[in-house]
Amino acid sequence: MSAVVGVGTVLGPTLGGLLAKFGYAVAMYFGAIITLLNAIYGFFFMPESLDKNNRLKEITFVRLNPFTQLENILSMKNLKRLLVSAFLLWVPNGSLQAVFSQFTVDTFSFQPALIGLVFSIMGIQDIISQGFIMPKLLIKLNDKQIAILGMLSEIIGYSLIALSALLSFYPLFIAGMFIFGFGDSIFGPSFNGMLSKSVDSSEQGRIQGGSQSIQALARMIGPIIGGQIYVSLGHAAPFFMGVILIAAAIPVLCKRKHVDM
Repeated sequence: MSAVVGVGTVLGPTLGGLLAKFGYAVAMYFGAIITLLNAIYGFFFMPESLDKNNRLKEITFVRLNPFTQLENILSMKNLKRLLVSAFLLWVPNGSLQAVFSQFTVDTFSFQPALIGLVFSIMGIQDIISQGFIMPKLLIKLNDKQIAILGMLSEIIGYSLIALSALLSFYPLFIAGMFIFGFGDSIFGPSFNGMLSKSVDSSEQGRIQGGSQSIQALARMIGPIIGGQIYVSLGHAAPFFMGVILIAAAIPVLCKRKHVDM
């Protein structure tokens, strides 16, 4: 799944750049059409994966309240540490995406085409990691170990990106993006694996939805904080924040009690 997302991450900016030649709004209309077709396809052709015995008989108003659902999810001790550790990782991730373009322009004077090419590293890493590396890692490591490996990789990546800003040396930035991209690509599947194994089949939709809500919250907070410290503390500050927050997230994840993965 993540490998397919990587393909989209590589092709999306390329198609957007080509369509923008016909007007900046054209890419948006194209995206809207593709999304509509995707929704129609999903409605008519994608089968429900959850067995009928595990589906809710009725959906109450209480279950439709997102804040109530989040409160219930975070009240589960087995999940709280996992979600908190992921939140600490997603905040700097959102910050990176927000300041990425401005950072490359301010620090290295990159042009738009080069910025898009560097950003596609994330997609390329998803394809390589999910298609070739992840299957081998799953043979030797469990979900938690892979997640920690991903977090350590992101710390190294953030460190190199911060150092590239201090030295104005773009090869360090490219290397940092590759290492960060690797960590990000293996963390997601391993995190989802731990999440899905933490509850029974009847709770899968609720727990995955709660996880996505927390991720959305982190990606809202991350750009706000990242943008502010980028301006006030310097170009390297958002990446030092990433090092600090993920370093704090690792012990939170390690203390999490769970059955064998």
